[in-house]
Amino acid sequence: MYSSSQKSLILSSTSSFFLWGIIATIGPLSLSFPFLSNVSVTTRTIILSAGPVFVLVGNLSMGFLADRIGRKTVFIATMIAYSVGVIAITFANNLPILLVGLVLSQFGVGGEEPSSLALIAEDFDAKRRASMLTLVANFSNIGSFFISGIFIVAASATTSLTPLFSLIFPSNFALSDDLFRLVLLLSSIVLVGIMVYSRIRIPESFRWLNYKGRKGEGKAVEEGLYLHGTEDYVSVKPGFVSLFFLVSMAISQYLTFGLMAYIIGPTEFAGESSILIFYALLGASVAGFIAMPLVSRNRKSYTFYAYMGGFFSMVVIFVLVNYLSNLLIFIPLLIVNMAFSEFAWASRTTLEPELLATRYRSFGIGIIRMFPMVLYIVSISLTANFGIYDFILYNLGLWALGATGAIIWRFYGTETKNISLDY
Repeated sequence: MYSSSQKSLILSSTSSFFLWGIIATIGPLSLSFPFLSNVSVTTRTIILSAGPVFVLVGNLSMGFLADRIGRKTVFIATMIAYSVGVIAITFANNLPILLVGLVLSQFGVGGEEPSSLALIAEDFDAKRRASMLTLVANFSNIGSFFISGIFIVAASATTSLTPLFSLIFPSNFALSDDLFRLVLLLSSIVLVGIMVYSRIRIPESFRWLNYKGRKGEGKAVEEGLYLHGTEDYVSVKPGFVSLFFLVSMAISQYLTFGLMAYIIGPTEFAGESSILIFYALLGASVAGFIAMPLVSRNRKSYTFYAYMGGFFSMVVIFVLVNYLSNLLIFIPLLIVNMAFSEFAWASRTTLEPELLATRYRSFGIGIIRMFPMVLYIVSISLTANFGIYDFILYNLGLWALGATGAIIWRFYGTETKNISLDY
């Protein structure tokens, strides 16, 4: 049973993450646009890095503001940013306009991530918190899966449809781009419309209101939510200990997910990017729904098995590295690895808000994610000239880091299954 406020919050957050998945995929897919054909390695790296850079900027700046002016308030600025950004991407016919669109849109969706996760964690009870956080975050995968599928369909469209799109787009756009951009624009309009509708109805976090001393408002919001059961006041590890393990696991999962889903295609499989993104995100999307009940049981054991599964699936990929040029071999392996990556992402998405106090929860999520985001940007440049052997070996090392963190956390970490967020 969910209150109307909680339903609106779920609708708002899933729409936001769905749009994030679409926008995150635009950078890699845009390398197939005609005006970007035969670009240099440097230009390709700039395009692939622009999004992650400004996701990071959005995470930190909007996360900081969300702890000071409220989770709900920052949504106005972020919606404006990605709305303008998507319009720029839709009509871009040169690199500068495309980059402006990527910057604005990625800043907007990146800015919503910490505040959305904090708000979901704070306005749901402990019993449903993990499954709701996993569900919301998984819509980023679904958005990427959706838009990469549209790209594949658009690329196979027949030229007989050209007059339909010539009314909207300049004549120098190829048909596949016309169809892809039209779906991008219409999808974004629908998603932003849903967000505007739902965000009028969502409440501010009652925990944040209580922390700010606005206990009357907080009590009124809390009474309008369906909160079940009791929460345990658990002693968590010191902040720097929790931060260390969260960062190590975040670096492992974030980098391997991005590199294997979005970067390996343009870098190692030219012409097959959309196919690889499609199957990678298919595996992650399905795994997200499987993860929902699993992560709700025991956080420490779940985290351990998620990262060990990711590590050993990458070991198999490394052993078969000489056969990966055959996509019939590589794609099934990629799907399995991305499924474990999604399991690990569900763990991160749950543990981050649970191990951070309300007074800095949103900004803290941004700080934790700063480390993997910076290293991801560095890794895009680092792997630009890697061969497939070095690329997979690099990912194997990253999974080893995450598995090590998960092993230590299983024996020495805090079990947060029913933890109160009011510590």
